[in-house]
Amino acid sequence: MSLISRIFGSRTERRSGPWSSWDLLQSSQYGFSAGITTDSGVATSPYLAENLSAVFACVQVIAESVASLPIHLYRRVSEGVKVDDTNHPVAQLLQRGPNKIQTTPEFIEMMLGHVLLRGNSFSEIKWDDSGAPYELIPYHPDQVTTWRIPKTRNIVYDVFDLDGRRRRLLPEEMLHLRDRSDNGIIGRSRLQRAREALGTAIAIEAHAASTFRNGVRLSGVLSHPGNLSKDGHQHLKDTFADSFAGTANSGGTPILEEGLKWQSISVAPEDAELLASRKFGVETIARIYRVPLPMLGDLSNGSYNNVVELNRMFATHCLVPWIVRLEKVLERDLLSEDGKRTHCIEIDTDDLLRGDMLARWQAYRIMREIGGANANEIRAWEKINRRTDPGGDEFFAPLNMTSEQTGKPKDATNN
Repeated sequence: MSLISRIFGSRTERRSGPWSSWDLLQSSQYGFSAGITTDSGVATSPYLAENLSAVFACVQVIAESVASLPIHLYRRVSEGVKVDDTNHPVAQLLQRGPNKIQTTPEFIEMMLGHVLLRGNSFSEIKWDDSGAPYELIPYHPDQVTTWRIPKTRNIVYDVFDLDGRRRRLLPEEMLHLRDRSDNGIIGRSRLQRAREALGTAIAIEAHAASTFRNGVRLSGVLSHPGNLSKDGHQHLKDTFADSFAGTANSGGTPILEEGLKWQSISVAPEDAELLASRKFGVETIARIYRVPLPMLGDLSNGSYNNVVELNRMFATHCLVPWIVRLEKVLERDLLSEDGKRTHCIEIDTDDLLRGDMLARWQAYRIMREIGGANANEIRAWEKINRRTDPGGDEFFAPLNMTSEQTGKPKDATNN
């Protein structure tokens, strides 16, 4: 069966069209895919929002950062002990890629892109005869409608293709990642929650584009003490433009005759207000996504010390909540009930500190000194080959531990 057949299925139940009034109500209430007019007079939608460079940058930096982190499936051996279970079907699915088209990083990046812009991400889970997942088929959020059956209170998902064909999926057939929800069923996009702020930012960008398209802005004027004839005016204009206009003539030194004077024109106050408003719009969007401004390329108030601290804040307060949410959703939807008791999914966040080599190696030194890791474990984290001598697997004993605690003679030294 082809991938398209897997996505849309063979059942051909149809609706009257790709959008119904209920769908538009759902999109307006939760995902605003159809667009909502704000008090600023502009409509907001995920498509318009992503045209703003700040929104695009926020979505990309979050999605790409999380997608670049390795995902592990661990089996709990005993209390406080777990091992990487690479033979588990879920681990193999994540290792080889969720489907024939996407790799796991591409799939995770797409999921987060959907949920950051639209509040929800949907992927159909394909199960084999043994009850193990073997494929994840992604859907655009606009193709999925979520329902709660009144009598049973169960949730179902109606998946529609572009021709209006519908297939109904049960919760165990859908991998559903959602942003913060008001009813526990559908996530609401943070852009929809802050649509007035987003509408203002879109209106400012539209105003700036209109200003550049239609406005006339002068860099300076030439003034002459007398009256110029029509021919003299045209000759002076052509001569000055040929000598100093354009990038090839930039930086030249004009020689002014006959009492000519050059007067520069600075930025108009209304232009300065426009620039400040555009900057405030970037700050507002960064605040919505909890992304520090240096991550968006704004280093106007950045220094080495505060950028390093802001990077840590970005990892702690922006990425970690998404990482935890993604871990729990993968466990909930991909593991069986028995698997949830014996296994857990973790996204390795250690790579978030790989850019700060000094902090990383200082942490390794402390772990080594307190006996928290041996040399070969540290070398494995750094993708360095193991030491073949026996000392590579030995642990340092903390200096304040007694001989009874370490099991070594009193005159023994640390290796």
